[in-house]
Amino acid sequence: MNGKLRNIMKWPGKLLSHDWLARYRYPIFLPFYHVVSDEPLPHVLNYPYRNSRQFEAELDFLLKHFRPVGLDDLLNEPHAQPGVFHLSFDDGLRQCATLIAPVLLSKGIPATFFVNPGFTDNRELFHRYKASLIVSRLREDKHGETWLKERGLSFDSLLQMPYAESKKADRLANELGLSWQQFLDDYKPYMTLDQIRELESMGFTIGGHSWDHPEFSKLDEHSQYQQVADSMAWIGNQLQQKHRVFAFPYTDDGVSSRLLRQIADDHLCDLTFGTAGLKFDSIQGHLQRFPVETKEPLPVSLKMEMFYSRLRGYLGRQTVRHP
Repeated sequence: MNGKLRNIMKWPGKLLSHDWLARYRYPIFLPFYHVVSDEPLPHVLNYPYRNSRQFEAELDFLLKHFRPVGLDDLLNEPHAQPGVFHLSFDDGLRQCATLIAPVLLSKGIPATFFVNPGFTDNRELFHRYKASLIVSRLREDKHGETWLKERGLSFDSLLQMPYAESKKADRLANELGLSWQQFLDDYKPYMTLDQIRELESMGFTIGGHSWDHPEFSKLDEHSQYQQVADSMAWIGNQLQQKHRVFAFPYTDDGVSSRLLRQIADDHLCDLTFGTAGLKFDSIQGHLQRFPVETKEPLPVSLKMEMFYSRLRGYLGRQTVRHP
C-alpha cells in the first residue's frame, strides 16, 4: 500500500467498528513482526517496532477477535479457516528469545520464528542494520547529514541501501570508526543457535528466511533458489523441525511461479510465505503474511487492510499472481 493510498485508508481504519473483524472471512490472517524492545535500537531504523506494552496490547487484541493456530493447522487447510491467525517473527533477533517468547508462552500463542543462518550466533550483520548504525551515528553529529551528502547519499537513501551495495556501508563505517564486529560482540543483536534450539524445545516453529537477507527481486533465479536451499539445509542440519517452512525476506516480488513450484517439487519446503497482506495466492502452498510494524496500531492498520482487501476483491485483484 503506497503512501497516498495509506493516508486514504486511515479513515476507514479509524472509523469502522471492530464488527468488521468478526464479519471478515478471507483469507487466513498471518501477522508478522521483527522485534519488540523497551530500549532504542540504533541498528533498527527500518521499521517502527513495538515496545513490550504495545506488543502485549496488540496480542490481546488478536486474542479477542481471532483464535491462534499452529503450523499444523496451516498445513491442513491453509485457506479455509475463518477467524484464526498464525503469528510469526523475522530475522532471528535476540529479543525473540529474551522478550517475545516468554510473552507468547504466557498467553498460549504458537508462533514461527524465521531466521537467517548467516547471522545466527552473531557472525554477520544485516546490511540494512549496518546502514541504520551509520545513520544513528551521523544523527548525533550536527554535520552528519552534510557529511553524507558530500558522499552522494542521504539518510533515506542509506536506509534503503540494497544488498548488492553492502560494501558501501563497510567503507562508510571505516571512515566513521565503526566496527561491525565490536557491535556484534558487545550488543549481540541476534539469537544464538542454543537460543533457537530453546525456542524449538518450547514448541515454537523455526523456519528459513534466506541465508543473509537479500532482496530476491534483485537476484537471478539460481541465486534465489540457492538462498532458499542453503537456509533450509541449515534448518535441517541444526534443528529437529517437523515441518519445513520459508518466508521470503522483504517480499516475494520477483519470485516466479516456476521457482515456487521447484521449491515444492524438490521438497525444500512444506509452506512458503510472502508479505502481500490479506491476499490469496495463485500458488498452492504459498501464503501471504501481513506486516504489523507500521506507524498505525494494529487495530487501525488491520481494518485499513480489510477495507482495502474488499476493494481489491471487487476489482478482481485479491489474488497474487507470480510471473
